[in-house]
Amino acid sequence: MDPEAFLDIANQVVKLKMFPYFDIAHCALSALSVREDLGPGAQAFSRKHPLSCWLSYMLVVYAGGMLANGLLAEPILAPLKNTPQLVVATLTW
Repeated sequence: MDPEAFLDIANQVVKLKMFPYFDIAHCALSALSVREDLGPGAQAFSRKHPLSCWLSYMLVVYAGGMLANGLLAEPILAPLKNTPQLVVATLTW
């Protein structure tokens, strides 16, 4: 590969905003974790109780922020105020 072309591509990648990419990866891994925790009856349970699956998924996605806010004596549900992150997490679910 041509070094100049590689540097040009690298500079274009550096200029990209990384907000949705890392959040989508984190949300996808969290969804897989929740699905794995449900066990072999995951699909039947998720069809019967979609809201409970969504709530447990949101708890897994935002657990770090909620724990940190609880330890810092801030509102525990403050991570849920960020609407774009909430939309990305819901769409990934």
